[in-house]
Amino acid sequence: MADTTHDHGTSDGIDLTQFYQVFFEEAGENLEAMEQKLLELDLSAADDEELNAIFRCAHSVKGGAATFGFSDVAELTHQMETLLDKLRRHELQPTAQMVDVLLEAGDALKALLARHQGSGAEAPDTSALVAHIRAIDRKSTRLNSSHIPLSRMPSSA
Repeated sequence: MADTTHDHGTSDGIDLTQFYQVFFEEAGENLEAMEQKLLELDLSAADDEELNAIFRCAHSVKGGAATFGFSDVAELTHQMETLLDKLRRHELQPTAQMVDVLLEAGDALKALLARHQGSGAEAPDTSALVAHIRAIDRKSTRLNSSHIPLSRMPSSA
């Protein structure tokens, strides 16, 4: 297994520092784009293109984080992806609570990435945030699966 020590930025004689920098820049851009798209999202008429774009932002961050061994970033974005995937497949309807938790997760990701870049700041504990995303996902899935479309409700004759 390759040594991906962040202090030296080398792996098998290859300087990974330049790749880290590209990852951090792209992750920052993706998080900014995701935040903007979430803030602009029309909850009553969420567009497939918008939902797919938000999902892709999170997916790109997760993929890069996993590649460079930033498991805390990958775990949080994985939870975001799970919720976003259900939204883009129309298994769930977007809510203000979902947007709020995704924005909060985006802020936490920025802090985690800054920590990995060597900001010296304390890494935020994201366990409560991950649990919150999972709870929203479970609650929304339960509510959605118990919803009976009006076309299937018995008529009152």
